[in-house]
Amino acid sequence: MEKTKMLIFLLSAFLIFFVISACGIDKEEYEGVVAELKQTKAELEQANSKIDEIEKSLDLPNINTDIMEKLRSAQQKAGDLSAKVKDLTMENEQLREELAKMKAKIKE
Repeated sequence: MEKTKMLIFLLSAFLIFFVISACGIDKEEYEGVVAELKQTKAELEQANSKIDEIEKSLDLPNINTDIMEKLRSAQQKAGDLSAKVKDLTMENEQLREELAKMKAKIKE
């Protein structure tokens, strides 16, 4: 019985080895896929290095500073224009009052 189990085990191991070694993938096809994988890895490394260079050249803190400066400038300009509108509104009211006074004098 022990010899039968051993024979079945060895036969199974040999069969598994045979199936794995002859799994139907051509060596040339395998090497082609491996070469393509290596090329893809190299291209990925190049792309990552270019991304790193671009990120360094952008210098994001300076961009944020420029945006904030433009925002402050726009807010200041908006404040100046708001004050100008207020001044013009007051001047318009004064001119309307003067016009009403002149019309009243003309009617007299």
